[in-house]
Order: sequence, then structure tokens, then C-alpha cells
Amino acid sequence: MNIAIDLIGTSVASGTKTYNINFLKQLIKSNQNNRIYVFLCNNYLKYIDQNNLPKNIFIKKKANFININFIKIIWMQIILPLELKFLNVSKIFSPMNYCPILCRILKIEITLGIHSNLPWVHFNKMPGSKTKNFLIKILMELSIKYSDKLIVNSNFAKNEIIDILKLEEKKIKVVYLGVDNQNAVEKNDQKNLKNFNYNSHYILCVSSCVRYHNFINILESFKKILDEDNKNIKLIFVSQILDYKYFEEIKNFISKNFIKDEIIFFENLEKEFLKKLYNNALFYIFSSYCEVFGLTTLEAMSNKCPVLVSKTSALPEINSDSALYFDPDNKDEIKKKILELINNFNLRNSLKSKGLDHVKNFKWSKTFESTMLTILKQ
Repeated sequence: MNIAIDLIGTSVASGTKTYNINFLKQLIKSNQNNRIYVFLCNNYLKYIDQNNLPKNIFIKKKANFININFIKIIWMQIILPLELKFLNVSKIFSPMNYCPILCRILKIEITLGIHSNLPWVHFNKMPGSKTKNFLIKILMELSIKYSDKLIVNSNFAKNEIIDILKLEEKKIKVVYLGVDNQNAVEKNDQKNLKNFNYNSHYILCVSSCVRYHNFINILESFKKILDEDNKNIKLIFVSQILDYKYFEEIKNFISKNFIKDEIIFFENLEKEFLKKLYNNALFYIFSSYCEVFGLTTLEAMSNKCPVLVSKTSALPEINSDSALYFDPDNKDEIKKKILELINNFNLRNSLKSKGLDHVKNFKWSKTFESTMLTILKQ
């Protein structure tokens, strides 16, 4: 059987990139009997040894510009299906929210991975123009409709999307993501940021800059803490800026309410810089209205960092009792929980210990195996 896997995705540090790289590495290590064609852009080739690939895996390299949104849609919806037909592919896995819909007409079975329910639950908080977001929503809905199987990352995501789109439960498989990639490259995982004092007391947030991640409520709560008790603590954001208008609002808020270096933004850091930031943080904070998994909370736990997270969407399911929770709309509660973690050394240590045990349940090998079983199932 000939199978295709479309890993055309962003090269910027993100959950998409984390997923693609780890899935690709697991695929190369696996013992698959089928002939597998993997579509990826040239900027992903550095993560694999092309000279030592299994004989049944064939890399179909594409130019990096295919990642550009409009070009990617044209390539995926028109060119890719024809190429798959030429290669006599019978099944395709599209893990990035969209699939080549023409495959349905060409009788190529589609397994679709959905990593966001955002267009249906918080459309107005999506980054970018409303026209673009509306087209994304339509394309996702069509992809879901015409796919044969659907993979989501949590039971919460499954139940939510069934309720919204009235889907059949038997079509959907829940597959958790992995988090056991943090120490994969020992020589790089302690890479230092220049001119940053790791011995300073700081709270860390690793999160894309979008409205549904609720940065300003965190900032307002943190501001109250500094005003009431002049603590020498910084708030560090590591962020991919997806919503530039929101980022301008954040910068304006910071300039009006904080002095120099109380708030620090690092944009688009690669993963090799994150380990030491996690390791030395007092704790990690993540405030989101809409997550179908929330990978960075588990990444924090795997790096011995206590986690404070909003009690919304899939986050309680994924983090269980290994995190401290708050209502993302309740600034007083956010403030209270931040202070609780700042002042309670034993609580931080307890969350560290719980987190290290908890993340053992999330392996990329399990993600890969469950996904491939779903793809291959008749």
C-alpha cells in the first residue's frame, strides 16, 4: 500500500513545527511495511539524515515558499492530489487542519488531524483579517466533511467539535501529543540567551501572541502585585507574534504601566533556548480561552517548572492535578494564584514533582503509533 503524509508546515517555532518534526522522527524510526511518501519543505531537511532513511520512506521535497498561505492552499487542493494519483497513493494523512479535498473524488482515503477548534468558539479572537479567517473556517469545515477519519488531541476537543458540527463520534479518534523531546539533543539544550540573567526571579510565559491567550489580564494582575508589594520579579514572554494589532496594544499597556525590564519579550525563540528558561523560572503561567491540548504546559513540567494555567477548554484534562488553575477572566484570582506560587516554595516543589511524573504519560512514540493505526485501519 502507498501512503502519503503531508508535513508541509511553518518553519517558525510553534506547535505545528514541534508536531511535524517529532512525527517525522518517529516515522523514520518505525518499522512500517508500506511505501510512504512524506511531503515537506526544504527547511525541514536539517532534522533528518537523508542518507539513512528506511528503504520504504521517500521524501518529496518542496520549496519553502509553498508555506505561504495562499500558495499552500493552491498546492494542496490542486497539485498535491494529482501528484498522489500519479504515485498511486491510496491513503493520505493531513495533520495540519486542512486536507486536499479533491482526494475524495480521486478515491484516496483521507485522515485529517485537527489541532484547533478556534474558528467555531472564538472566531473574533483569531489573528488576521475576518475575511481570511472566514475562509479558513470554511476550508476547515469542508476538510472535516470530506475526510474519512478525524484525529483530535483531547476528549474535550472531540466532544466540542461533535457538538458544534454534529459529527458522528465513530469518525473521530483522540490521540494525545507527546512531550518527550526536551532532551533529545543534549549538546544544544542548554543554549544561553545573551545578556539575560538566569539567576533573576522571573515568571515565564511561552505562548503565541493572540487575543485568546489573554496576555493583558496576566499583565494587569502582575501590575497589581508590583504596586502592592515591590517584589523584584520579572515577567518573561517567549512569543511568536501572530496578532500584530494585539501586540501593539500589549506594548502600549506595558509602556504605560511598567518600568524598564519588569516585562521582557523574546520573539520566535528556537527550542534550544527554552530549556534553561524553563529550568530557572519560578513558575510557568499560561492563560488561554481555547486549547484542544496546550503543549507548552507539559513542556514546562518536563523541564521541572511549576505550572499555573487557566481552567478552560482541554487544559484541565491534559494537566490533571499537576498544575494550579485560575479563571482567565478573574484578575483578582490570577493575582492571588501568582502570589501563592511566588510565596509558597513547598507548593512549587510539589507541582514540580507532580509534573515530572505526569509528563511520563505523553510520549511521541504513542502519538505516532496511535495515528498510524488510525490511518491504516480499514
